Amino acid sequence: MFSVYFPPLFIYIMDMAVSGNNKNVVLVLKSDTELKFPHALLISASAGSGKTYTLTQRYVQFLLSENIPNHSLENILAVTFTNNAAKEMKTRILEWLKDIALHPDSPKMDETLRLVDISRAEAQKKAVALVERIIDNYSDFHIQTIDSFMTRVMTASVSELNLPLNPEITMSYDDLIELALYSMFSRLGSDEKLKANIDTFLNILPEKGAYPWNPVLRIRDHFAAFLNEEGKTKGEILSDNSGVSGKAREKLWGDILKSCGELKKKIKPDLIKGSLASAIENKDINAFLSNYSFDNWLLNGQKKNRKTGEFPIAPDTKKDLEYLSEQVRQLLMADALSYFHPYTFIYSRFKAELERVKRGKTDIIHINDVNKKLSTYITANAAPDIYLKLGERINHYLIDEFQDTNKLQWDNFKPLIEESLSGQGSLFMVGDIKQAIFMFRNADYKIMRDMLNYSEGKKDHCDNLDLASVAGRLELVNLPLNYRSGGKILDYVNSVFKHDLKNRKELIGEDITGLTSYEQAPQKERAAAGAVQTIVLEAEDITEDQVELPELLKIIESARKRYPLNEIAILAAKNKRIEPVVEWLTAANVPVASLSSLDIRERRVIAELLALLKFLETPADDCAFSAFVTGEVFSKAVGVKTETVRAFIFTTKREDRHAMLYPEFKNAPAFKKYWDDFFDELFRKTGYLPLYELCALIYSKFALFKNFPEEAAFLSKFLNIVSASQADGITGVRDFLDFAEGDDETRGTAFSIILPDYLEAARVMTFHKAKGLGFSVVINLIYEDRDPADAMYFDETPEGIKVYKIIKSAAAQLPELGRVYENKRIDDNVQNLNTLYVIETRAKEELYNLVIRKKRKEPSKTVKSTDLFENYQSSENVEKVAGTFSTSPAAVKKVAATFLKPLEPVSTYSANYDNITAIPTLNSYAGSKEGELCHDILARIVPSHKSQVTGHKPDSSSDSELSTLHSTLSSLYSACAPKYPIEFNETKIIKTLTAFLAMPKVRPWFESKEGRTIKTEAEFADKNGNISRVDRLIIDKDAVTIIDFKTGAEDTEKYSSQLKSYLTLAAEIYKLPAKGLIAYVDLGKIIEVR
Repeated sequence: MFSVYFPPLFIYIMDMAVSGNNKNVVLVLKSDTELKFPHALLISASAGSGKTYTLTQRYVQFLLSENIPNHSLENILAVTFTNNAAKEMKTRILEWLKDIALHPDSPKMDETLRLVDISRAEAQKKAVALVERIIDNYSDFHIQTIDSFMTRVMTASVSELNLPLNPEITMSYDDLIELALYSMFSRLGSDEKLKANIDTFLNILPEKGAYPWNPVLRIRDHFAAFLNEEGKTKGEILSDNSGVSGKAREKLWGDILKSCGELKKKIKPDLIKGSLASAIENKDINAFLSNYSFDNWLLNGQKKNRKTGEFPIAPDTKKDLEYLSEQVRQLLMADALSYFHPYTFIYSRFKAELERVKRGKTDIIHINDVNKKLSTYITANAAPDIYLKLGERINHYLIDEFQDTNKLQWDNFKPLIEESLSGQGSLFMVGDIKQAIFMFRNADYKIMRDMLNYSEGKKDHCDNLDLASVAGRLELVNLPLNYRSGGKILDYVNSVFKHDLKNRKELIGEDITGLTSYEQAPQKERAAAGAVQTIVLEAEDITEDQVELPELLKIIESARKRYPLNEIAILAAKNKRIEPVVEWLTAANVPVASLSSLDIRERRVIAELLALLKFLETPADDCAFSAFVTGEVFSKAVGVKTETVRAFIFTTKREDRHAMLYPEFKNAPAFKKYWDDFFDELFRKTGYLPLYELCALIYSKFALFKNFPEEAAFLSKFLNIVSASQADGITGVRDFLDFAEGDDETRGTAFSIILPDYLEAARVMTFHKAKGLGFSVVINLIYEDRDPADAMYFDETPEGIKVYKIIKSAAAQLPELGRVYENKRIDDNVQNLNTLYVIETRAKEELYNLVIRKKRKEPSKTVKSTDLFENYQSSENVEKVAGTFSTSPAAVKKVAATFLKPLEPVSTYSANYDNITAIPTLNSYAGSKEGELCHDILARIVPSHKSQVTGHKPDSSSDSELSTLHSTLSSLYSACAPKYPIEFNETKIIKTLTAFLAMPKVRPWFESKEGRTIKTEAEFADKNGNISRVDRLIIDKDAVTIIDFKTGAEDTEKYSSQLKSYLTLAAEIYKLPAKGLIAYVDLGKIIEVR
């Protein structure tokens, strides 16, 4: 019996999805009675041809048919490459099954019966049972990303792989690289071998313009590139890929300078190219190599004789110049081989540190580690052993977006697929090589290209799959129709790629992906549908002139009369182009939703909330406190104008630039009430309350839902993230802030909200984010941007991965480098042209291209992709050819109209914290260690001259000869911080200590006087044997002073009782009057105790 409960809203949406006009889909799959096992099938399909629809058909066919061997839910695996795509695929399969379960006479039932040899009643009965089975055993519903599947295999084999039982999988290297570099460099003082390696690194570091005085940023970027490249294959970066050292490179450069010096004696000065003369004079190797011409040598090409093409030089001089060219070739090779050698030289040490960091307090594994570790394991172990570990056998593999598979992933999948094909299994791959645009994420379109060439008979052997089990047969099916775009749009796209691009050989080169030869037709009834307009705009400065703005607003204003705003999409290549578009549309009162605006951290209310948490964690952070009290959250809650608070802040800082803001705010008559009502309880309970409870208290104190109803979705999402973070072990404010400040893809996904389809707002997104989507109206902003120069090239060899620096002239002169250079150029060109194809095929009804070029005084010497576009309009009147939006906007708005008021977060924590008076603000583990570090540094500061200092022996780094207080603190920080197992905020700590030590009341504690003795961390025992340790003991001729340094919130009552016991003990020992001082370091406050 079909007893699954469907909420009313779901049934409404479901009915809209299945009761409308069904696509007249052309079935390309064989019926179950025609299928023979094993078999391998490749579906090659252009944009909008129903690739995912076909995969859904295949999955449902296998579930329903009794003619297919081993077709249970757990025996079928469908993989794709994003979580959203996996989610969509699951939705489509469940919708298909529910449709035939609820509507036995629907078009989908008719399609199903053409694929499965079964009666209508039996199909309905099976669909009901399958829906219940999927819901009851959802873990058997194997539709997931390829990374998720590999993680499953890894988790099942942790003992064999020597991995932690429950590792944290991360998609980003950013934090790991930062931690590993910090950990590595922090041991420079104690690890002599590492110190020698770093010294060598600095000595051989090549100059590029100005010397990189702080090379850490460059190291981080290069190491990130190395790790990314290693994630593509089984290989590792070679630590010295050439044996050519920087010294050899310098010797060659010296020889060339010598040759140039001799040549300058033989050549008239006006014949020598100016930029080369300058490079020789400045001994600038990079400028020399960039400007050297093998056609003209050192000479100015304009000085050639126009008739003979020769320079006015002697024959022996010409021979010397040709010899110079040979020297330059050798230098180009040496430069290419040795340029990145300083980085590869210390990379292996960094990798060891990276592994140590991963195995630290929290076991972390990067997704690339999963694939690399599994590569060896799967190769060494038979597939049945893998299935035994998984607890189930996979017989049928379905792969979506096959063109986006990377080499390492495929190498891991291949043994499992080949094992299934050796039995009664199957392989189904669907993709479009023309839409391979994710090479920067390690996608390798050449795998699909290889299979296409084999199946089309262009080669005799398939390199990427053993097809012996299927008698060498790889079936190929092309999907013939486009179900998305109107015929006029397809005609325009065909003219751009199959005509204009085809005739631009210098731009397309070899058509690897079939952009100029594909075949696709519109649906018959839509052959005359659609409209296209291309407008080419020119500007002196394509960023500043904003020539596209008037046209963009005009198009949107026209299109929104025909379509709801959520059916209008504006696409651009990069986020830097997206941001001004959002600003323009907002200023024009056009509701807009971009992926950046859906990151809740970009919302002002969330940014202010994070600033408040930052202040509560670190009260010394004046910037965080200022950001919050001058924001809308505080202003709306208390009713104080922002200008009033801002004036107070500037007045306070003018009077005493070292003054901390929050104590001044707390004690100011105008603001004391607000502190007591809104901040005091939060301040006292931070560190005691769990993170979620603290946030719930903030929401309540500042009435966030009441004051910001329009931000309810973002505020609710923030609470959900806090709750999820606590479940993942992020329990402290500091840890959560570190998590929130990350800018990698993982954090971006975590802090983004899912956009409801019915939201009335124009969509703005990058080209890559638009892949797989379709909109009634698409406006492409195509800028003539110059691709950033990247001199780093990789070459995979049997020994490992070589790293080269290659410039164009080196590629032209040296075949070995030319091959590597050309391969990357081809891949970049494929990605750029494929991206154009993707954006031109997103539109259903209306396509607009706004092409923004730089004004040219003369034709460009090189053809650019923007040259494919010319002014064009397919119809004089767009309204006449515009399609009709299939879903009624009124109906959609009806679904969205019901607004549910969010529930206020309620604390479920039962502990009573009302009696808490104050706690150290740096109370997390990291915070306590930061307090210890501050004590350690203060203990090492000695008087400036002629003073007896006992107790804690200071390091030599705290020598009084250090020139300034700031430099002294920096040296002490470098000496002390490496002892602690975490990364501190050096700038903040040094800033806090500098301000504290500069206070007039504090300075005398660190000065020398005649007869004065200073003891730091001095220990005393009372008559009962109890040990007491004081931070700083100053013994003068007439008095004893004990100073107790504190970090965190003020708690004089608590600390006074402790200090009084110290004073009693000191007075007994030294027989002198004793006074005590409690010094709040980060508050800048001194309390005397007697």
